[in-house]
Amino acid sequence: MTRGLRAWIAVVGMIVCAPAFAAPYPNADQLRKAIADVALQVKSEKLEVEILDARKEGVTRPMMSTGLSLDDGVCVVYYNTRPEDGLVQFFDSVSAQDLPIWLNSIAIHEVTHCIEQREAYIRGRFDAVLPPGYSREPLTVQGYMSVVHVGALETWGEALADIASVLYFKDAVPDRWQEFANRLADMRSGLAVKWPEHDTSPWLRKLIAAGAVNPANQSLFEAAFQLRRQFAPGDIVPPVSPAHAPANQR
Repeated sequence: MTRGLRAWIAVVGMIVCAPAFAAPYPNADQLRKAIADVALQVKSEKLEVEILDARKEGVTRPMMSTGLSLDDGVCVVYYNTRPEDGLVQFFDSVSAQDLPIWLNSIAIHEVTHCIEQREAYIRGRFDAVLPPGYSREPLTVQGYMSVVHVGALETWGEALADIASVLYFKDAVPDRWQEFANRLADMRSGLAVKWPEHDTSPWLRKLIAAGAVNPANQSLFEAAFQLRRQFAPGDIVPPVSPAHAPANQR
């Protein structure tokens, strides 16, 4: 085979493998629109959403991040347009047509964190937000805050948000939801070295294989809480208590 022919085959292979009309890294308008779209969806949850520019607010988390305001119960969603290694490569493989679906799923993920925070910090429903086997007595909001971002418990929270994203896929693109869900699971496992606490693929693989059925026609978020427990992978979340949190987390 000649060098020219080999080069031509390589180029054709790249064209075939690349998505048609690949989307550039999401810009501010696209991120704001996704958050605004999801804000309308969570009106039924009686959750108000505020959209802020992460870079102007000094927030460094990539793409999107959230925080629940305990003063008024508003879910503050920050968007960040600074390209992030790992996410750049992921979005390079996303078509322009599919980009809004992915961005909406990320916004759903982030708003789900606010809903879980509201259950814990405002409503004190620790049975709903903590994994089976977790020592709940005595447990206060301060105790919960001391451990929620520690190791396996952080993954527990990320699993809830990713399950909500999968349920969104099933509703938004019913004919292709498995394709999107499997790509999400692949991304989580592929970026596990960079973000180990975000590797929710053990949950997602089991959820996808079971068909991601919404139990008892619950709301998307209610279903996510139930499915997180149902598909928890073995002892991935060991029993812990606030007293056993690392010293710098207390």
